[in-house]
Amino acid sequence: MPYPRELASIPGALPSQTVSIDTSDPDQAMSVGGDVYHPHRIRLDARTRTFRMGLKALHVPDLTLGLLEYGQHLQVHTPPLQDSYQINFTAFGSVTMGYGGRAVQTNQRRAAIHGFTEETTMEGWAQPARVVGLKIPRAVLDREFELLTSTPPSSPIQFEGDFDLDSPGGRAWRSSVQSLAQGLAQGLAPGSAATPHPLLTAPLAQAVIRGLLLAAPHNHSGLLDPAPAPGPPAPIADALEFLRANAGRPLSVAEAAVAAGVSVRTLQVGFRQHLGTTPVAELRRIRLEGARQELAAGRPGTTVADVARRWGFHHAGRFAIHFAQAYGDSPSRVLARSR
Repeated sequence: MPYPRELASIPGALPSQTVSIDTSDPDQAMSVGGDVYHPHRIRLDARTRTFRMGLKALHVPDLTLGLLEYGQHLQVHTPPLQDSYQINFTAFGSVTMGYGGRAVQTNQRRAAIHGFTEETTMEGWAQPARVVGLKIPRAVLDREFELLTSTPPSSPIQFEGDFDLDSPGGRAWRSSVQSLAQGLAQGLAPGSAATPHPLLTAPLAQAVIRGLLLAAPHNHSGLLDPAPAPGPPAPIADALEFLRANAGRPLSVAEAAVAAGVSVRTLQVGFRQHLGTTPVAELRRIRLEGARQELAAGRPGTTVADVARRWGFHHAGRFAIHFAQAYGDSPSRVLARSR
Protein backbone atom coordinates (compact mmCIF):
# COMPACT_ATOMS: atom_id res chain seq x y z
CA MET A 1 0.00 0.00 0.00
CA PRO A 2 1.56 3.37 -1.00
CA TYR A 3 2.30 6.02 1.60
CA PRO A 4 3.14 9.11 -0.48
CA ARG A 5 2.51 11.67 2.25
CA GLU A 6 5.00 11.83 5.10
CA LEU A 7 4.97 14.23 8.02
CA ALA A 8 7.80 14.69 10.53
CA SER A 9 7.68 15.95 14.09
CA ILE A 10 10.42 17.90 15.77
CA PRO A 11 11.66 17.42 19.33
CA GLY A 12 10.37 19.72 22.00
CA ALA A 13 9.56 19.93 25.66
CA LEU A 14 6.28 18.79 27.13
CA PRO A 15 4.59 22.13 27.86
CA SER A 16 2.77 21.03 31.01
CA GLN A 17 2.06 18.00 33.15
CA THR A 18 -1.16 17.27 31.28
CA VAL A 19 -2.00 17.55 27.60
CA SER A 20 -5.38 17.17 25.90
CA ILE A 21 -5.85 17.84 22.20
CA ASP A 22 -8.15 16.70 19.42
CA THR A 23 -6.93 18.17 16.18
CA SER A 24 -7.32 17.98 12.42
CA ASP A 25 -4.08 19.92 11.93
CA PRO A 26 -1.21 17.50 11.13
CA ASP A 27 1.42 20.07 12.11
CA GLN A 28 -0.11 20.50 15.56
CA ALA A 29 -0.43 16.74 15.95
CA MET A 30 3.25 16.30 15.04
CA SER A 31 4.37 19.03 17.39
CA VAL A 32 2.43 17.82 20.43
CA GLY A 33 3.07 14.15 19.72
CA GLY A 34 6.81 14.81 19.50
CA ASP A 35 6.73 16.74 22.79
CA VAL A 36 4.81 14.02 24.65
CA TYR A 37 6.63 10.97 23.26
CA HIS A 38 9.43 11.11 20.71
CA PRO A 39 10.19 12.85 17.40
CA HIS A 40 8.61 10.72 14.67
CA ARG A 41 7.42 10.53 11.08
CA ILE A 42 3.87 9.79 9.95
CA ARG A 43 3.05 8.19 6.61
CA LEU A 44 -0.52 8.64 5.48
CA ASP A 45 -2.45 6.29 3.23
CA ALA A 46 -2.66 7.58 -0.35
CA ARG A 47 -6.45 7.65 -0.06
CA THR A 48 -6.46 9.85 3.06
CA ARG A 49 -8.44 13.05 2.59
CA THR A 50 -8.92 14.14 6.19
CA PHE A 51 -6.75 13.93 9.28
CA ARG A 52 -7.54 13.60 12.98
CA MET A 53 -5.46 12.91 16.04
CA GLY A 54 -6.64 12.82 19.66
CA LEU A 55 -4.18 12.64 22.56
CA LYS A 56 -4.49 12.92 26.33
CA ALA A 57 -1.22 12.69 28.23
CA LEU A 58 0.07 12.87 31.78
CA HIS A 59 3.71 13.52 32.60
CA VAL A 60 5.01 12.75 36.07
CA PRO A 61 8.68 12.72 37.09
CA ASP A 62 9.19 9.02 36.35
CA LEU A 63 7.01 8.32 33.32
CA THR A 64 4.67 9.65 30.65
CA LEU A 65 1.26 8.07 30.03
CA GLY A 66 -0.81 8.87 26.97
CA LEU A 67 -4.11 7.82 25.38
CA LEU A 68 -3.70 8.14 21.61
CA GLU A 69 -6.16 7.86 18.72
CA TYR A 70 -5.95 8.63 15.02
CA GLY A 71 -8.90 8.92 12.65
CA GLN A 72 -7.36 7.25 9.61
CA HIS A 73 -5.04 4.42 8.61
CA LEU A 74 -1.38 5.44 8.91
CA GLN A 75 2.12 4.38 9.87
CA VAL A 76 4.28 6.00 12.55
CA HIS A 77 8.07 5.64 12.43
CA THR A 78 10.17 6.59 15.44
CA PRO A 79 14.00 6.61 15.45
CA PRO A 80 15.84 4.76 18.24
CA LEU A 81 14.58 6.10 21.56
CA GLN A 82 18.14 6.27 23.01
CA ASP A 83 17.17 6.79 26.63
CA SER A 84 13.60 5.48 27.13
CA TYR A 85 11.45 2.37 26.91
CA GLN A 86 8.07 2.48 25.16
CA ILE A 87 5.19 0.20 26.23
CA ASN A 88 1.96 0.11 24.20
CA PHE A 89 -1.32 -1.79 24.38
CA THR A 90 -4.87 -0.78 23.49
CA ALA A 91 -7.96 0.13 25.48
CA PHE A 92 -9.95 -1.06 22.46
CA GLY A 93 -9.13 -2.07 18.92
CA SER A 94 -5.76 -3.33 17.72
CA VAL A 95 -2.54 -1.72 16.44
CA THR A 96 0.61 -3.39 15.07
CA MET A 97 3.91 -2.44 16.71
CA GLY A 98 7.28 -3.25 15.18
CA TYR A 99 10.77 -3.19 16.70
CA GLY A 100 13.99 -4.80 15.56
CA GLY A 101 12.37 -6.78 12.74
CA ARG A 102 9.64 -8.22 14.99
CA ALA A 103 5.95 -7.26 14.88
CA VAL A 104 3.50 -7.50 17.79
CA GLN A 105 -0.27 -7.16 17.34
CA THR A 106 -1.18 -5.15 20.42
CA ASN A 107 -4.65 -5.24 21.93
CA GLN A 108 -6.25 -5.40 25.38
CA ARG A 109 -4.51 -8.69 26.14
CA ARG A 110 -1.12 -8.13 24.57
CA ALA A 111 1.38 -5.29 24.98
CA ALA A 112 4.54 -4.45 23.06
CA ILE A 113 7.66 -3.27 24.90
CA HIS A 114 10.37 -1.55 22.87
CA GLY A 115 13.88 -0.66 23.90
CA PHE A 116 16.06 2.22 22.80
CA THR A 117 18.46 0.88 20.15
CA GLU A 118 16.32 0.38 17.02
CA GLU A 119 13.54 2.13 15.11
CA THR A 120 9.98 1.61 16.31
CA THR A 121 7.03 1.41 13.92
CA MET A 122 3.31 1.57 14.58
CA GLU A 123 0.56 0.87 12.03
CA GLY A 124 -3.20 0.82 12.36
CA TRP A 125 -6.39 2.82 12.70
CA ALA A 126 -8.10 1.42 9.63
CA GLN A 127 -10.56 0.55 12.42
CA PRO A 128 -11.01 2.61 15.62
CA ALA A 129 -8.39 1.97 18.30
CA ARG A 130 -7.09 3.75 21.39
CA VAL A 131 -3.46 3.13 22.28
CA VAL A 132 -2.40 3.29 25.90
CA GLY A 133 1.26 4.30 25.62
CA LEU A 134 3.87 4.68 28.34
CA LYS A 135 7.33 6.19 28.07
CA ILE A 136 9.68 5.23 30.90
CA PRO A 137 13.24 6.64 31.01
CA ARG A 138 15.98 4.03 31.08
CA ALA A 139 17.54 5.66 34.15
CA VAL A 140 14.27 5.30 36.07
CA LEU A 141 13.93 1.63 35.20
CA ASP A 142 17.57 0.97 36.17
CA ARG A 143 17.04 2.80 39.47
CA GLU A 144 13.94 0.76 40.37
CA PHE A 145 15.75 -2.44 39.44
CA GLU A 146 18.57 -1.53 41.83
CA LEU A 147 16.09 -0.71 44.60
CA LEU A 148 14.46 -4.13 44.14
CA THR A 149 17.70 -6.17 43.93
CA SER A 150 20.26 -4.00 45.78
CA THR A 151 22.46 -4.08 42.67
CA PRO A 152 22.35 -2.19 39.37
CA PRO A 153 21.69 -4.18 36.19
CA SER A 154 24.96 -5.58 34.84
CA SER A 155 23.82 -4.84 31.27
CA PRO A 156 20.93 -2.89 29.69
CA ILE A 157 17.51 -4.34 30.53
CA GLN A 158 16.16 -5.99 27.38
CA PHE A 159 12.51 -7.06 27.35
CA GLU A 160 11.25 -9.89 25.17
CA GLY A 161 9.01 -7.39 23.38
CA ASP A 162 5.72 -9.29 23.81
CA PHE A 163 3.96 -8.94 27.18
CA ASP A 164 0.97 -11.18 27.96
CA LEU A 165 -1.56 -9.01 29.80
CA ASP A 166 -3.74 -12.05 30.56
CA SER A 167 -1.02 -13.56 32.75
CA PRO A 168 -1.46 -13.00 36.49
CA GLY A 169 1.35 -10.45 36.54
CA GLY A 170 0.11 -8.87 33.33
CA ARG A 171 -3.39 -8.38 34.75
CA ALA A 172 -2.01 -6.77 37.90
CA TRP A 173 0.23 -4.46 35.86
CA ARG A 174 -2.58 -3.44 33.51
CA SER A 175 -4.74 -2.64 36.54
CA SER A 176 -2.03 -0.27 37.84
CA VAL A 177 -1.86 1.47 34.45
CA GLN A 178 -5.65 1.79 34.37
CA SER A 179 -5.62 3.40 37.81
CA LEU A 180 -3.11 5.95 36.59
CA ALA A 181 -5.16 6.52 33.41
CA GLN A 182 -8.26 7.17 35.51
CA GLY A 183 -6.34 9.87 37.33
CA LEU A 184 -5.42 11.34 33.96
CA ALA A 185 -9.05 11.40 32.84
CA GLN A 186 -10.14 13.05 36.10
CA GLY A 187 -7.34 15.60 35.90
CA LEU A 188 -8.46 16.63 32.40
CA ALA A 189 -12.18 16.72 33.16
CA PRO A 190 -13.93 20.09 32.84
CA GLY A 191 -13.73 22.04 36.07
CA SER A 192 -11.00 19.84 37.56
CA ALA A 193 -7.63 20.96 38.86
CA ALA A 194 -4.98 21.57 36.21
CA THR A 195 -2.95 18.47 37.10
CA PRO A 196 -3.45 15.37 39.24
CA HIS A 197 -1.83 15.69 42.66
CA PRO A 198 1.70 14.21 42.80
CA LEU A 199 0.93 12.49 46.09
CA LEU A 200 -1.60 10.44 44.14
CA THR A 201 0.33 9.88 40.93
CA ALA A 202 3.79 9.12 42.35
CA PRO A 203 2.85 5.83 44.11
CA LEU A 204 0.87 4.71 41.06
CA ALA A 205 3.77 5.52 38.75
CA GLN A 206 6.15 3.51 40.92
CA ALA A 207 3.70 0.59 40.96
CA VAL A 208 3.56 0.67 37.15
CA ILE A 209 7.37 0.75 36.81
CA ARG A 210 8.06 -1.96 39.38
CA GLY A 211 5.17 -4.06 38.09
CA LEU A 212 6.71 -3.96 34.61
CA LEU A 213 10.06 -5.16 35.93
CA LEU A 214 8.45 -7.94 37.94
CA ALA A 215 5.87 -9.17 35.41
CA ALA A 216 7.30 -8.61 31.91
CA PRO A 217 10.02 -11.11 30.87
CA HIS A 218 13.49 -9.60 30.37
CA ASN A 219 17.14 -10.62 30.52
CA HIS A 220 17.42 -9.91 34.27
CA SER A 221 14.11 -11.44 35.37
CA GLY A 222 15.92 -14.24 37.21
CA LEU A 223 17.20 -11.77 39.79
CA LEU A 224 13.64 -10.65 40.55
CA ASP A 225 11.81 -13.96 40.59
CA PRO A 226 10.91 -15.18 44.08
CA ALA A 227 10.96 -18.86 44.87
CA PRO A 228 8.02 -20.44 43.05
CA ALA A 229 4.98 -20.81 45.25
CA PRO A 230 3.75 -24.36 45.65
CA GLY A 231 0.72 -25.22 43.58
CA PRO A 232 -2.59 -26.20 45.17
CA PRO A 233 -2.97 -29.76 46.48
CA ALA A 234 -3.87 -32.43 43.93
CA PRO A 235 -7.62 -32.52 44.80
CA ILE A 236 -7.91 -28.74 44.27
CA ALA A 237 -5.96 -28.93 41.00
CA ASP A 238 -8.19 -31.82 39.85
CA ALA A 239 -11.31 -29.83 40.68
CA LEU A 240 -10.00 -26.81 38.75
CA GLU A 241 -9.26 -28.96 35.72
CA PHE A 242 -12.77 -30.44 35.93
CA LEU A 243 -14.37 -26.98 36.11
CA ARG A 244 -12.39 -25.70 33.13
CA ALA A 245 -13.16 -28.77 31.02
CA ASN A 246 -16.89 -28.68 31.74
CA ALA A 247 -17.58 -24.96 32.15
CA GLY A 248 -20.02 -24.92 29.25
CA ARG A 249 -22.52 -27.31 30.82
CA PRO A 250 -24.55 -27.19 34.05
CA LEU A 251 -22.34 -28.07 37.00
CA SER A 252 -22.66 -28.46 40.74
CA VAL A 253 -20.09 -28.26 43.50
CA ALA A 254 -20.91 -31.87 44.31
CA GLU A 255 -19.81 -32.99 40.83
CA ALA A 256 -16.52 -31.13 41.20
CA ALA A 257 -16.00 -32.75 44.61
CA VAL A 258 -16.59 -36.21 43.14
CA ALA A 259 -14.09 -35.47 40.35
CA ALA A 260 -11.56 -34.38 42.99
CA GLY A 261 -12.23 -37.37 45.24
CA VAL A 262 -13.14 -35.28 48.30
CA SER A 263 -16.25 -34.14 50.09
CA VAL A 264 -18.05 -30.92 49.19
CA ARG A 265 -17.02 -29.39 52.52
CA THR A 266 -13.36 -30.32 52.01
CA LEU A 267 -13.43 -28.87 48.51
CA GLN A 268 -14.93 -25.59 49.71
CA VAL A 269 -12.40 -25.25 52.53
CA GLY A 270 -9.54 -26.12 50.14
CA PHE A 271 -10.59 -23.48 47.62
CA ARG A 272 -10.71 -20.80 50.32
CA GLN A 273 -7.33 -21.80 51.82
CA HIS A 274 -5.37 -22.23 48.59
CA LEU A 275 -7.16 -20.03 46.04
CA GLY A 276 -8.92 -17.42 48.16
CA THR A 277 -12.25 -18.10 46.46
CA THR A 278 -15.10 -20.62 46.29
CA PRO A 279 -15.82 -23.30 43.66
CA VAL A 280 -18.92 -21.39 42.53
CA ALA A 281 -17.05 -18.09 42.18
CA GLU A 282 -14.18 -19.75 40.34
CA LEU A 283 -16.57 -21.45 37.92
CA ARG A 284 -18.21 -18.11 37.21
CA ARG A 285 -14.79 -16.52 36.60
CA ILE A 286 -13.85 -19.31 34.17
CA ARG A 287 -17.15 -18.93 32.32
CA LEU A 288 -16.88 -15.14 32.13
CA GLU A 289 -13.35 -15.34 30.76
CA GLY A 290 -14.42 -17.90 28.17
CA ALA A 291 -17.33 -15.69 27.14
CA ARG A 292 -15.11 -12.60 26.98
CA GLN A 293 -12.59 -14.33 24.71
CA GLU A 294 -15.35 -15.55 22.40
CA LEU A 295 -16.92 -12.08 22.21
CA ALA A 296 -13.53 -10.46 21.55
CA ALA A 297 -12.89 -12.92 18.70
CA GLY A 298 -16.04 -11.61 16.99
CA ARG A 299 -16.64 -14.52 14.65
CA PRO A 300 -19.40 -13.99 12.03
CA GLY A 301 -22.87 -14.66 13.42
CA THR A 302 -21.82 -14.27 17.05
CA THR A 303 -24.45 -12.81 19.37
CA VAL A 304 -24.18 -11.93 23.05
CA ALA A 305 -27.15 -14.15 23.92
CA ASP A 306 -25.67 -17.20 22.18
CA VAL A 307 -22.28 -16.72 23.81
CA ALA A 308 -23.86 -16.31 27.25
CA ARG A 309 -25.86 -19.54 26.86
CA ARG A 310 -22.84 -21.49 25.65
CA TRP A 311 -21.00 -20.50 28.81
CA GLY A 312 -23.77 -21.39 31.20
CA PHE A 313 -25.42 -17.98 31.65
CA HIS A 314 -29.14 -18.30 31.01
CA HIS A 315 -30.17 -14.91 32.36
CA ALA A 316 -28.94 -12.09 30.10
CA GLY A 317 -29.26 -9.38 32.73
CA ARG A 318 -27.22 -11.22 35.36
CA PHE A 319 -24.61 -12.13 32.74
CA ALA A 320 -24.20 -8.46 31.80
CA ILE A 321 -23.90 -7.45 35.48
CA HIS A 322 -21.26 -10.09 36.26
CA PHE A 323 -19.38 -9.21 33.05
CA ALA A 324 -19.32 -5.50 33.86
CA GLN A 325 -18.14 -6.19 37.41
CA ALA A 326 -15.31 -8.37 36.13
CA TYR A 327 -14.13 -6.31 33.15
CA GLY A 328 -15.58 -2.81 33.52
CA ASP A 329 -17.26 -3.15 30.14
CA SER A 330 -20.43 -4.57 28.61
CA PRO A 331 -20.59 -7.76 26.51
CA SER A 332 -22.21 -5.90 23.62
CA ARG A 333 -19.42 -3.30 23.48
CA VAL A 334 -16.71 -5.99 23.51
CA LEU A 335 -18.46 -7.75 20.62
CA ALA A 336 -18.98 -4.49 18.69
CA ARG A 337 -15.29 -3.53 18.94
CA SER A 338 -14.24 -6.92 17.56
CA ARG A 339 -15.95 -6.24 14.24
